[in-house]
Amino acid sequence: MTTTGELARRQTMFREVNENIASLTNLLSATDYQLFICECSDNACAESLDLTAEEYMTVRASGTHFVVKPGHQQAGIERVVDGNGRFLVVEKIGRAADIAQADYPDHK
Repeated sequence: MTTTGELARRQTMFREVNENIASLTNLLSATDYQLFICECSDNACAESLDLTAEEYMTVRASGTHFVVKPGHQQAGIERVVDGNGRFLVVEKIGRAADIAQADYPDHK
């Protein structure tokens, strides 16, 4: 059985990948869509999401927020706080929030 800590750490790992994608594509306009990786906690997920740089930076403003495909949210460790037809923004809760915040690059 996967623990809450393992699920949260998987999401923070994909957040780091998306941070690298964002830094490599920082020359694109804020209105151009870029491909990001779903930051859900499903080990089998490798799906991509279309977001603008502005949308992604809005999500990244909080260490407990992650961008996931609709339907990829997981009750018990997160709640949906925003979204549209292309993606959802989930907020970690409880122990998962503590882990996500501790692993947040801007928090260290």
